[in-house]
Amino acid sequence: MGMFICYRTSYEGGCKFYPDEPEYKGVKHYLNLTNGIEFLEDSENIDFNFVRIQSCACERHLWDKIILDLDYHFLLDIALGYKVIVYDTSAKKEESRAMFQGLKFIEYVLNRVWFNKKIDIEVKGMNCKKYFEEGYRELSNISLKKIKYLRKFLDTDKICLLSVCKNTEHDGDYKYYKQVLLENY
Repeated sequence: MGMFICYRTSYEGGCKFYPDEPEYKGVKHYLNLTNGIEFLEDSENIDFNFVRIQSCACERHLWDKIILDLDYHFLLDIALGYKVIVYDTSAKKEESRAMFQGLKFIEYVLNRVWFNKKIDIEVKGMNCKKYFEEGYRELSNISLKKIKYLRKFLDTDKICLLSVCKNTEHDGDYKYYKQVLLENY
């Protein structure tokens, strides 16, 4: 039968057709701390969880930190076969670096550790397989053990990590984000 998955980012957008509909247990929604909190204002009836993927860690190539900071709930949802959508905002671009680079690196690492697959990953139209493989080889044993631990719970053969992003005018406004949390969470 097949299905279309639609997305929008600053560098590409549209729909991609998947000839065989992937089977997912459902959808899990995660707000990327801190700026993703803004989505609480506009999203009713969505049960959000939280994750922290830092854009500055991506900029500095701190791949180990990115993996170590991941919450086990987030990783377990992926391992169990849920489609995971991460929401974030960016002050300067339509998609934060945490989403266009960090989330893609996480997807690469999970495929590498859980399925022993070196997948092709595109970031802004460029194949980053070699770049991410270098980052993967630099991961500490602690990071790799964290990801390997969850292999025993795998109930999927595909990883589905998607992002939803928008621009914000509240970057660094922690008082605003605290108020949004208090009013909407």
